[in-house]
Amino acid sequence: MGSGPRGENDRVTRLSLPAVHSAFTLVNQPGGVSLRIPTDAAALDPTAGAWRHLAFVYEGGTGQLRHYVDGREQARPEPARFAALPPGDEAYLSIGRDGAWGRPLPGRLDELRFSRGRVYRGPFTPPASFAPPRLKERLVSGPPLLFGPDADPNAPVSLGGRKHLFLDDALIEKKSDVTFTVNPPRPAELVIADIEGPFRKHLTVVEDDEGLLRIYNSIHDDFLAVRVSRDGVHWEVPDLGRAEPGDAPNLVIREMVGGLGNPFLDPNAPPESRWRFVTDYHRRGIYLYTSPDGYAWTRQRSALLPFRSGTQSCTFYDEQRQRYVSYHRTGIMHTPAGATQRESVLTETDHIFGPWPYRTLSAGELQAIAAEKPLRDPQPWYLDNGPLTPGGFGVEYPHRFAPDPDLDPVGTDIYVTKAMKYPWAPDAYVAFPIVYFHYEADGPPTRQTLGDVERNLGSGPVETQLAVSRNGVDWTRHPRPAYVGTGPHAGRPVNSAYIAHGMVRRGREIWQYSFGTGFYHSPYEQDEADRGVYRLVQRLDGFVSIDAPYDREGTFTTRPLIFEGDRLELNVDTDAAGYLQVGFTDEGGRPIEGYSVDDAVYVNGDFVDTTVEWLGRGTDVSSLAGQTVRLVFRLRGVKLYAMQFAGGTPSPIRDAR
Repeated sequence: MGSGPRGENDRVTRLSLPAVHSAFTLVNQPGGVSLRIPTDAAALDPTAGAWRHLAFVYEGGTGQLRHYVDGREQARPEPARFAALPPGDEAYLSIGRDGAWGRPLPGRLDELRFSRGRVYRGPFTPPASFAPPRLKERLVSGPPLLFGPDADPNAPVSLGGRKHLFLDDALIEKKSDVTFTVNPPRPAELVIADIEGPFRKHLTVVEDDEGLLRIYNSIHDDFLAVRVSRDGVHWEVPDLGRAEPGDAPNLVIREMVGGLGNPFLDPNAPPESRWRFVTDYHRRGIYLYTSPDGYAWTRQRSALLPFRSGTQSCTFYDEQRQRYVSYHRTGIMHTPAGATQRESVLTETDHIFGPWPYRTLSAGELQAIAAEKPLRDPQPWYLDNGPLTPGGFGVEYPHRFAPDPDLDPVGTDIYVTKAMKYPWAPDAYVAFPIVYFHYEADGPPTRQTLGDVERNLGSGPVETQLAVSRNGVDWTRHPRPAYVGTGPHAGRPVNSAYIAHGMVRRGREIWQYSFGTGFYHSPYEQDEADRGVYRLVQRLDGFVSIDAPYDREGTFTTRPLIFEGDRLELNVDTDAAGYLQVGFTDEGGRPIEGYSVDDAVYVNGDFVDTTVEWLGRGTDVSSLAGQTVRLVFRLRGVKLYAMQFAGGTPSPIRDAR
């Protein structure tokens, strides 16, 4: 450990092990100490392949240091007096290497503990582990992915009774005169306007089991707070009865977490920990908080990931893959002009209590990557992150959200992903990347001048886009139209639009929320009153539709599929002068008598679950269930959002969850 800056002075306290393992060396520069500590060279022989427990105990009164190997005291070194390091703005702690990432330890460390006071006073039996037992929960299992990497593209799609959203052409074999279109939500009212003091823009909206809506975000000293609503429009600051003097009454975590995660209900959890929150904690790493009610939270002792997060980590449980999936921002890349380029990395685990899978990259591996990709200096990236903090996310994990040079203007960031599993249909994942357009550094002078101080704008505007996926890992981003763009909202200007993580359903609508400000990212001036939370209204399943033009018919044919159920339901909007027909063919493409597209009664109107009908056959398709068939769609002036084969008695859409 050192006062810093790294590698620029010798103000360090350092414990090291030479290649000849007969003794450790403890250097304390402020005290002028260089102490040789005898050890058991045979026990530390790397060829032995055995783990050892080492302990160092210092007695301040006598200046005597004692060293134990597997609970056995070794020969004592000479007494020595140590002095504290001087304070330093760039103080650091490095484990396994020196402060400049050199002199690697000839071995491996599994666990490390610092204790105040003498834990060991004589021979002892080494503890099995310092860490508490890791809980292992049984994971809820959903249906297998239909369009995952292991799916056979030549086999019929086992659609069963699943709802299928037309996010892409995953189910489509051929198409003509139809396009996929992004459908932004309808801006509704301003729902939170009375914002005072610090208020993090990274919001999470969750509906609990009683239908109470909650918005979580950070206030004050980056402590987590909650607001609640019964109708989704009027939000209250609840008094939870646990506030300390000077605190807001709605604080739920009084630790610096920055709202850098998304509280969620975990289907795998027992009642006492059913709420989960994966977040940065004090820039010391990614940690797990649990709660029985979403109000009283407990931080688990061990870090999940040895990285710090600069913004909201977005986590969800995927029952189809039995994996916890989390996206975290990284700034390890740079733009052509050298500015920070923000992207997102993907981490996954089947054991949320961690630690999550991780492999440290060697200096050589990082150098090889830096030769291929624009990595920022210094490398390794752990070396310049402030006092006693881990580095940010780098290239240890795959990057899944990143600016695309063939799609995006130079100097465009993917700020946060807001990635989640769509709750009301399998095989559908949606994300709402927050995209930041930089004025400074990149682009021509005609762009960079927008960031000049005299213009009083800031470093650039922010919008929310849409991305879709069939497995939660591989994404297609749709930049236009912007899902939540800039411009007036509820009569107020918005130049930075950050959608909240999460969504709730009310009947045939999905409600989302967005934090908006009239000022730009990193503004030169800002009016704190110019901040608000807005409600957004999306159609059920309505993020993307397959559209047919008004002036001619479009068609598409599905891949071969096998379904269950007795009727076909569609989420579709034809307006008054549009129409849709759908028919069945056999596996070879021959129309099935009575169920052809020509036999289909026009679908005409705006429905979220209308049942398809055929002349002479009605709506019952149970005779075709279990067979390999194709669907042929003919449509004009139509937006088609989703389809589902259903069975049993249809239930009306309720204005409830």
